[in-house]
Amino acid sequence: MPRSYRLGRRAGPKADNRARIVAAALTIYRDRGLSGASTLAIAQAADVAPGTVRNHFPEPGDLARAVFGAMLEELDVPTTSIFEGAAGLRARVERLAVALAAFYERSEPWWRAYEREPELISAWGGGVDQYYADIERLMRAALGDLSTDEQAVAVVAAVIGPPTFFALRGRGLSSDDAVRLSLELALPWLERRRRVTARARAR
Repeated sequence: MPRSYRLGRRAGPKADNRARIVAAALTIYRDRGLSGASTLAIAQAADVAPGTVRNHFPEPGDLARAVFGAMLEELDVPTTSIFEGAAGLRARVERLAVALAAFYERSEPWWRAYEREPELISAWGGGVDQYYADIERLMRAALGDLSTDEQAVAVVAAVIGPPTFFALRGRGLSSDDAVRLSLELALPWLERRRRVTARARAR
């Protein structure tokens, strides 16, 4: 009698190998950079053969993109759900600043890795562009009726974005203090801009 074939029995170890490879590569990319992420190093860290790595990720950029996706999942990028129950511009921008600050704190090792090795951007391909587009959509959602005002978006990106946050943290401010100061800088300008644009629309 022929033996019944069950795909799950074969797929389980294969999926497990893939997950181990991605997890090993994630750690190596973060700690050693691209130069340390050879197929052999990743295979040894994942406890698989180098051929197994190549079987799962045959093209040079495949593993890098998988690592980028795993990184974003691990870092838990904020979504528009942070605005639930927040009424008005001030409340939404405050929610945005707090959520992004927590995200920046979680992702600091990756920002440092990128500073050491900007080539990571090209290795990750279009995933980085998608990430920045998602963050911009989040900022526009916070701005409400200012969402199409490019100057307002630019101010939020500049004042609440990672360069300013890490610059303030680098000067010894706590994360909470960096958020508070960013909001003190951004909110008066945004509220004034909102009043001005509302008057212009009313004419």
